[in-house]
Amino acid sequence: MNVLRTELRRTIAPWLTLAVLVVGLGFFFGFLNKGPWFKEPAAWDGQWASSVLWTRYLLMLLWPIIVGASAIQGMRDSRSGTGELLGTMPRPARHRMTKLSLALGLAAVVAYVVILLTGLGQVVAHDGLFTFSWVLPALVGLVAVIAGVGLGLGVGRLLPNPVTAPALAVLALVACVLLQLSSEQSSVGGLLPNRLTQLGIAPQEPRSPFLVPTVSLSVGQLCWLAGLAATGFLLFSASTVRRRLLALLPVVAGLAIALPLFPSALADNLTVDQVTAAPVCDGPVCVTKMHADQLSTLVRPGKEALRQLAKLPGAPTTLMESTDASRSTARLVGAQDPSKVFVQLDDWKYYSKHGDDAVYRLTAGGGTQVCGAPSYGGERETRELAARSVVSGWLGGGLKLPSAARYYTGLTDLANQAWAGLQALPQQEQLARVAASRQAELSCQGDALTALTRGAA
Repeated sequence: MNVLRTELRRTIAPWLTLAVLVVGLGFFFGFLNKGPWFKEPAAWDGQWASSVLWTRYLLMLLWPIIVGASAIQGMRDSRSGTGELLGTMPRPARHRMTKLSLALGLAAVVAYVVILLTGLGQVVAHDGLFTFSWVLPALVGLVAVIAGVGLGLGVGRLLPNPVTAPALAVLALVACVLLQLSSEQSSVGGLLPNRLTQLGIAPQEPRSPFLVPTVSLSVGQLCWLAGLAATGFLLFSASTVRRRLLALLPVVAGLAIALPLFPSALADNLTVDQVTAAPVCDGPVCVTKMHADQLSTLVRPGKEALRQLAKLPGAPTTLMESTDASRSTARLVGAQDPSKVFVQLDDWKYYSKHGDDAVYRLTAGGGTQVCGAPSYGGERETRELAARSVVSGWLGGGLKLPSAARYYTGLTDLANQAWAGLQALPQQEQLARVAASRQAELSCQGDALTALTRGAA
């Protein structure tokens, strides 16, 4: 214990703890004093698993710091010129290295745990729903921190050069960013196969409180990171070429175990947390357990929306909260369930919507989800939103344009023309065209506005 206290006092360990805390807590409290950019739906202080995943996402910045600082410490013997002297001592080098490794590892883990507990404390203060789905991701984050310390120490001792630490930190940052971006389902995604992207330290940005990493993914990451940590520490204590070569075995074994466990498709990385997504219902209107407090607000407009939609053939009979993540760039793929109206309570379109405003949102497009993701422009999306507004107005007895209409050139004119043309038709033809427009939205095939203005043919 005396040696450990000395190492903690004389090494870079206290400064490593301070650097991790300053960057970590500054990141969370520096963005509008409430956390990262995506406060909703997966806010840092809203739910246990989301808080843990945001803290792991932060490793994209923290891990290079940990690796670089550990590399500086790994070069201590070489920089002090005592390597040859210490090599003559009868006591094995691994005994001395163990104390140094423990000091740095403890410093990094304590800093990470403080950030983690700060986030979880915020969740408790906001009465966030508790589930056990956060345990494995939190464990992966802790092992990642230890792996960063081991990697830095090992490379620092193996390559005792002044440029080693900064170069290793930059390489770690580039690798973290590249693998994180490659795992995103966006225009920059798909740079690497999904199995390789899961070797990254930082996960995707959490965008849904219902989605958590699969068990196989977390177990695979634990194996890979544990192997990396073991290799780093063995390299740090190895004094011969043979031992350094043998030190590579743990990381190879970890990769051999992890890669088959990783999903081959990006869509299989996450799974729905069944506890968080459990339905809580009042008649035909259901929300998730995560948002059970919003059920009383949704019941009246939900039942009114179902009553209006009952005019349509094959009308939906249930209103349910969707557990899908909000789409930012991708279009909806595949047919929708015609028997259900899905509402995404964390979508900006439903913020502060009550009464008639909520009914309008729920009946838009005949109770269907938008096929195109928000982009605030483009003829395809403008026509779709115009058609959805006309259908909602027809069901509710009066045309009402969305508040975002000003962002879409020509949307108002398209909606007014379609509304006037629809009102001029016999009632039975109006019903047929509204039903055809709803069918186009359900299948995300064809043009919903064309169905309103020219009929199903």
